[in-house]
Formats: sequence, structure tokens, C-alpha cells
Amino acid sequence: MKKESPLWSSISLLIGIVIAILALIRGRMLLPLLLAVFALWLLWWLLTQALPLWRNNRAYRAKEARLREQTAAANGGGQLADALLCHVNYRITAMLHAAYPNARWEWLADKPSRFAVEGGTARIRVYGIPDFDYADVKLDQKANLDCSLVKLSPLVAGATDTQPPNRQPVNPRVWFETRGRAVLEALVTDLNSRGHSSLTVQENGEVFVQAKENEAEPAKETFLDFPEKVYWPQLVKVLEEEGYAADARDADILVSW
Repeated sequence: MKKESPLWSSISLLIGIVIAILALIRGRMLLPLLLAVFALWLLWWLLTQALPLWRNNRAYRAKEARLREQTAAANGGGQLADALLCHVNYRITAMLHAAYPNARWEWLADKPSRFAVEGGTARIRVYGIPDFDYADVKLDQKANLDCSLVKLSPLVAGATDTQPPNRQPVNPRVWFETRGRAVLEALVTDLNSRGHSSLTVQENGEVFVQAKENEAEPAKETFLDFPEKVYWPQLVKVLEEEGYAADARDADILVSW
């Protein structure tokens, strides 16, 4: 048997009460009594039917609005992360192509979009770069990007190697594009504005400029991971290709512009 709703039950009860009043009551008390019955029924309907329904609809609308906001925020954050990742991808590709025009690469990180937003260090697999299989990409909070090529070699028991531990072969062109160019251009701009036309770079990457006759003073900038002397002839060629005059001497490299 189908269960009747409380509203229809109350209407049936109201009709029965009204009929009873009309049959039993006469005179002045009829109208006030009918009005009182209708007022009580209307108050019951507001408290038990209309108000809870309005509250439920309001709560539902508020919940739906929160869900829409959360969905919009999630979609917006995902789109922003994808846009940042695309920008980082282009920067990595440009950095690799500057030294290896045919280089290709792919992410090894599980969530590269998170790396693009939060920064840190992530590894990529590179192709078309002789002697190198991987690269470590570093992105700091200032959006500075650095790419270091990595070569993995198997560990052979009893093997001897005259190369220092953890020392990888250095490609001067790659070093210049990833480490040296930005520092050198900033130095040249600053020094040229103050009347200097040359600088010297020591083996440890420290930069000196001529202050007075036979005297040199250290510059503010320093080259990180400056190539060892064995790579200086190649580095001189790279600098000359970039429009600088360079000379590899016993203890330093003289760079003029």
C-alpha cells in the first residue's frame, strides 16, 4: 500500500475539521474558529514542510557552489602547471640545441608538471648527444634553469681510472651555454659601462679586472664549474665564435671585447 505524504494527510485532516466545525458551530464563533484552524495548519506547514525544504535547497546550492569552485580551482591549477611545463620544455630544448642541434630528450620524472611548478632537480633521457645518456635539470625558485649532462658508466671491480671520482668529461660549448654565457654577458655589460675592455678568469672560476697598473681586483661574479686547463683551448675557440678575443695563458684566460 502506497504511503501518503504528511502534507496530504494534514490536508485531509484539515478538511475533516472544517466540515465538523461547519456542522456543529453556528453564530459568531464560526468564523474566528475557522480562521484559527487555518492559521494553525499554515503554521504547521511552514515549520514542518516549507522551512526544511528551503534549508535543504539552500544547503544543496551552497554545496554545489563549493564543488564548482573546487573544480574550477583544480582545472585552473592543472592548466597553469601544463603551461609552465611547456615553457620549461622549450627552455630545456633551446639549451640543448645550442650545443647539439639534433638533440632530443624525454622526462624520466613521474610528475614533470609538479617539477615545473615547485622546482628542484629532475632527470631527463637525452638522445643525439655523443657520450652522454642523461641530463639533470635544476630549476630554482627564481626560475633559473640549469642543465648538466650525465654519463653513467658501469663499475668494474679492480678497474683503475686516473680521472678524479665523480668527474665527468666537460664539453666547453655545453658549459658555456648552460653556465658561462649569462655570467659573462652580465660581466661584460657592467665592466664595459665602467670603461673596462677585458677580464681574466682564474682556474677556480674567479674573475679579475685591471684596477690600476699591475694591479687587479676581483669582480663580483664567479664562474661555477669552470673547465679545467685541459679544456681551455676548446673554450677559447667557443669564446672566439661568440665574438670575444680570448687567450689561454698559464694561470688564467684573458677575455677581451
